[in-house]
Amino acid sequence: MENGRVQILTRTLSRLPGDGGMDWDSPLCQREEAETTGEYYERGGVRYCLYEEQPEGWEKPCKVLLKWKEAFLERQIRGEAASRMVFEPGNRHRASYRTSFGDLLLETDTHWLQAREEQGFISLALEYGIRQQGQTISENRVKIRITPLVDTVKGFSDAGTQPGNGIEP
Repeated sequence: MENGRVQILTRTLSRLPGDGGMDWDSPLCQREEAETTGEYYERGGVRYCLYEEQPEGWEKPCKVLLKWKEAFLERQIRGEAASRMVFEPGNRHRASYRTSFGDLLLETDTHWLQAREEQGFISLALEYGIRQQGQTISENRVKIRITPLVDTVKGFSDAGTQPGNGIEP
């Protein structure tokens, strides 16, 4: 994929302790979906995606940087809700996670991570647990789809503004 402006679609499923053996299709799973635009680039075999998101409970949006290479993904948040989470299968990583209620020392335990470039987009998928003081806080599945933005004119894609398409200016 070429460097440039991209659309980022993130889907997250979370299940909490006490949900006992619940599968990921259960209506008890918390589901979140977010869509935004940002910048994608690659340097020295490492891929980056930079965008803004509005964390729940915070007044200002934060800058998010995704950085990945093979089976390693890092998610840095800069701003009021600053944090850094590292996802690497087989390894646990500790990080301070800032919330609107104060800082938490958390640990990520990545079960699996997959980064693929498919026709016209990049797909990141991972499953991980968040732990605090050895106790599981949540199990999570995240899918991120990064797609190049298509230039638009007055709300139509380039194909809709070309002569001979039946739409007169």
